[in-house]
Parts: sequence; C-alpha cells; structure tokens
Amino acid sequence: MLTTKLTLGLLWAGLVAGCATDARPTDPGNGSGDPGGDGNVPFTKGVSTLAGTTVAGYIDGSRAVARFANPTNVIYRDGTLYVADFDNGKLRAIDVETHETTTIIAQQGFARPFGLVFAADGTLFVSTDNDQAGNHTPMSGSIWKVDLEARKATVLANAIGRPRGMARLPDGRLAVADYIHHVIEVVDPTTGQVTPVAGAWDTSGMVDGDGATARFSAPYNIAVRSDGKLLVTDYDNNRLRLVSLDGTTSTLAGATEAGLVDGAMATAKFSHPQALSVAANGDIYMTDTGNFVVRRISGDSVVTIAGNGQGGSVDNDAPLNAQIHGLEGLSVVPDGSMLYVADGNRGDGLPYNSVRQVQLK
Repeated sequence: MLTTKLTLGLLWAGLVAGCATDARPTDPGNGSGDPGGDGNVPFTKGVSTLAGTTVAGYIDGSRAVARFANPTNVIYRDGTLYVADFDNGKLRAIDVETHETTTIIAQQGFARPFGLVFAADGTLFVSTDNDQAGNHTPMSGSIWKVDLEARKATVLANAIGRPRGMARLPDGRLAVADYIHHVIEVVDPTTGQVTPVAGAWDTSGMVDGDGATARFSAPYNIAVRSDGKLLVTDYDNNRLRLVSLDGTTSTLAGATEAGLVDGAMATAKFSHPQALSVAANGDIYMTDTGNFVVRRISGDSVVTIAGNGQGGSVDNDAPLNAQIHGLEGLSVVPDGSMLYVADGNRGDGLPYNSVRQVQLK
C-alpha cells in the first residue's frame, strides 16, 4: 500500500484515539468479534461494521465470525458486496441482507487483489499487485477476469505495471490508474492490450495538459462521469483530476497544500484522496485518507459526510463522530442509500481488518 504521509505523532494519536474509544465490540480472543459470543452486534443509523474485526484472519461465515486480513477495496452489485481481501490473497463476498461472508476466489497466483470493476454483463475484473506466477515487483501488477459462477480467475493482462483503480468505459473498455508509474491507461477486456491515455511513464509531477504532457503523482483511483470523462484521485498532489479519453487533463478540485476544506470545488482541499465511487444521480463519493474522512461532491459542492478526522474503528449513529482507518476502497449502491468502505490497515499492520457501512438515507 502507499503509506499516508503523516507524522508519527499524528498517526499515534489516531491509533490511541481509535483504541481507547472504540464503540464497536472488540474481539475477546474466541474469533467471534463479539464479546457476548451471540453475534448480536447492533447496527447504528450512521457508520456500522458490516463484517470483520480488529483482528486479522481468514474465516467465512456469519457477521459474528467472519474475518478478513487488510481488506483494501469493495464493490457492490445486486445485493452482494465483493471484497478484495488483500493480505489473504482472496476475493470474498458479503451478502448484505444475511451478512454472510463466503470466498469467491482462492487460487494459486491470485494474490494481493485491489482494483474491482464490473463489466455490463456482470463479469468482474480484478487487479492484483502480483502476476500470474505470484511474483511481486513494480511491473508485476495484472488484471484478472473472474467467472463468479465457476469461481475461477483468469489473467487478462499480465505484468503490465501496477494498476490499482479501474473503471468501465461506456464502450466496455477498462480505464486504469497506475499509481506507481503515474499514468492513466485503457485496457481492452477481450485482448488485454494496454493503450496510454495521459501521463508519462515513471515521471511524476503536477501538470494539466494533453496526453503525455500531463503529469500525475500517484494517480490512485478512477471513475467515469456521466459525460464519459474520467475522474482520477491524484493522491500525492492532493487533487481530483479530470481526464478526457483524448488525454486532455485538468484539475477539478484540490490544491498542492493538503487540507480539509469543504465548500465550492474551487476552494476545497483534500489530503491524499484515494477511493472513488459515483452514485446514479452523479454524486461523487471519495475517501480522503490523510484526513481519515469520506467526502461527497454534489454539483459544485464538497462536503465531509463521515469520519471525525482520527483514524480508528468507532461506529456511531452520527457519521461525523465515527472513526474509520483504512479508506482505500469504497462503493455506493446505485440509489445512494448506502456506502460501503474497506477498512483495512493501509499496509501498516495495524488492527483494522473490517468492512464498514455508512447509511446515507
């Protein structure tokens, strides 16, 4: 994972706050994540834990017993939430009605899953940091095609760099953000061919421009607006960028100086924005990892909707009083009523291994 650039003092303060005031049941050592042992952990009207505990593990089953190890991303479709269980090297699924967790993909070579995107026909594509042989290098990232019914993953594009964020274009191709190599690309889902769109390979910076003249610094996630343009979280530049398929790149919101400022996009500030998800009405949901919050962009306005600014694991009826740590991936349901967040440990080995939900309506 890309470690958030925080001082040790701030990180320690967030950890202490999360541990000292954790309103959520903590694991008593029996693997249940429920001190009473009965699985009767109430949901709040705001931020709740859907599955997992502070303790890492690999267990399928009910909400009371399911365990994950650094879940990094989630994607919702037709009543099921699919989870990239990064440290376990597996693709998991949570039934959002029964809260039951199952394993979809657990096969040799499939390791370090991160990016998740559905094709129009329901085919799931997953990016991994490892190639099909299990190698892990800056060039080992691959994209896999997942047959959910057969529970089998097949490599589509092997060892193409480090793709993390992915989004489906209107024509069915996949837009990909490579955060290590600082480029935006398009991948053909039938051939695996990769075509550059914007940015220069292994050249970071902050430049609005056309195609190869544009510069990014760790472009992390990607989403598609209703007009077909790409939204990109430019992590180290603290910005939300806008990219046309012809490569034209501009800044939509944010500034070089990190901050937490709501309001008009022209003046809003972020600190290491990462995950993106777009609701059916066009509202954009984004995780602001340096600030430990979730933001919503509606029209020209940016507002913080969840998190109190400290990393932790605290459920609360009031979303702004809750604490969330991982924030590397999120998914909003189409009608905008619920937001799901992968609450992993950011690769730091801290005790955050759950999937959270934010009730929006």
